[in-house]
Parts: sequence; structure tokens; C-alpha cells
Amino acid sequence: MSAPTVSVVLPTYNRADVVATTIERLLAQDYPHHLLEVLVADNSSDDTPARVRALAAAADLPVTLVSSQERLPAVKRNQALRAATGDLMIFMNDDVWVRPDFIREHVAAHARHAGPVAVVGLVEQSALMPSDPFIEWYQPFAYAQIADRAGREVTYRHHWSMNLSLPRRVMLERNLVFHEDWAEIGHEDVELGYRWSKAGYPIVYEPRAWGEHFHPHGLDSACRLQESIGRGLRDLEVLIPEPDLLARYGVPTRSAPPTTRVRTAARVALFNSVTVPVVQRRLAALDRRSRLAEWTYWKVLLHYTRRGYRSAPARTPTPTPTWSPAGEP
Repeated sequence: MSAPTVSVVLPTYNRADVVATTIERLLAQDYPHHLLEVLVADNSSDDTPARVRALAAAADLPVTLVSSQERLPAVKRNQALRAATGDLMIFMNDDVWVRPDFIREHVAAHARHAGPVAVVGLVEQSALMPSDPFIEWYQPFAYAQIADRAGREVTYRHHWSMNLSLPRRVMLERNLVFHEDWAEIGHEDVELGYRWSKAGYPIVYEPRAWGEHFHPHGLDSACRLQESIGRGLRDLEVLIPEPDLLARYGVPTRSAPPTTRVRTAARVALFNSVTVPVVQRRLAALDRRSRLAEWTYWKVLLHYTRRGYRSAPARTPTPTPTWSPAGEP
């Protein structure tokens, strides 16, 4: 069979220097360049458009700026999806820097399967980021949960769009696109993974499709991100009606198993609106790593997830329908 064409999509916003490096890494791929295109879905107000156009002018493969007025990455990804021409779509974050074999490994993972699959690649924190105790500890993506699943299927919970490939035809024919009605940024990849799995398609983990994540977060900015994730759960709990969904994010629910409720209650008693600001200030002032601090970081972050969820109003998004396969009712 001939090698597939590949469209790489990355949404971005006001990160000109970072996204320029991301594109440069894609232009250095060892996959045939006549089979590649890069689409940058952008609503920036900085010089990102100019940087993208300059890179496109010098590139030996199409680099297309998909300008948008939309804030949500989910919407921008769909806009680029509909403008793309590749057999395979690779969705990335704008701050994931890849090796030259990145696209080839995604393509090879798809070729090992007779039918349509989603392929999740590995993203690790970049060693190029500045170093402090929190950055050295912080792992925002839960790849450790699937470290033993290389080449095997994983659940919809690990369907992460910072490094993800899917067949374009299936996405469009069955409406397996990103859900667009979100109050907060985030969760759209997990929600799509839920519908992808429900449609009967596997999700496979391929760590050789590797990228490094360059986004230095301090404790305070990570807490703000975690609170936004918590607010976003108001949409996700409607779109993914699974009884253990909130518990997996550390949000206490009455439907959780008794042991989980007890453990959560103990955490909330220790880390609450009174204690967390004090603990957070002390953690932010640390100049060296310690086991106690690293145990405490995650408890503080979970406090903000819970606070975000509790502060957000209930939501009633309409689920995105999955269409039947062509020729079926």
C-alpha cells in the first residue's frame, strides 16, 4: 500500500516563539515531505501569524495558517480538520516539540491495524525548561498510568490531543469531531475518546511517537489551570455519564465507593480554603525538592480542581451525535 498523506494540526494563541519551534521540528521530519501538511489554527493577537507565514514561505511542505476568531481549541481543531487533506490527522499542542521520526511512528502504528484506530503518542516534560522544585516534580499528563500499555489498547480517559492521530475520513463520515460547546478550555479530547470508543474503534498507545512538552508552569499557574479543569467537569459530567467520572478527578461524590469517600473526606479536611493558601505560599518558597513537598503538591492541586467544580454552575450541553457508518441506517 502507498504511504498515507498526513495533516498535522496545532491550535495556538499568542505563543509565537514556542509555536515557531514546534513548526521547525515538524519541518525536520524524516517522513516524505510531499505527503505532509501542517495547519496552524490561530486566533493570536501577537506576531504568531507573521512567524507562521515566514516559516511557510521557506518550507518545502505546505504550512497553512487557519485564522480564527474562536477561543476554544476544540473549535479551532475542527476548523483545521475540515480544511485538511491528509489521510491521517495528527493533533498536537503548540508546545510539543517532536523528534524527526514522530510522524513515521504514528503512521507505522496505524499500519499495524487492519481497521481504524486512534493512536496516542507519548509526551514528556521538556528538560529545556527552567528548573525549580515544582517544575522538576510536575507531570501534568498521566502517562504513568499507561506506561505498561505500549502497542496495546487504552481507555477513552487516555485519548489526549496533545499527541494524537486519527483517520480523517472516519472522523468526518461518522461526525467523530471535537465537541464544541464548552464553558472552559480542555476535556474535549477525552470526550471525543469516549465517543470514539463507543463507536467501536480502538485507542492504541504508541510511546515511540514522542514529544517533549515545553510549558513552564509554577505552582500558582498550575493551580489556576487545575481550577479551570474543575470548572470544565460541569460539561464533562453531562457528556460522559459514567458514575466514577468525578471521582477520578478527585471530586467527591456520593456514588463513589466508601473507601474513596473516606480518603477524599480526609484530604478535604486537611486541604481546604483555610489551609491551602498558607501551604501554597510555603511550597512556592521552596528552593529544593523533598518527599513531603511532592506529596503535598498534588493535594493542593486537587483542592483547586474541587474548588473549580464547586464554583461553576451546572451545565446542559447537547451531546455531539455519532453518525452511522456509510450505508447503514
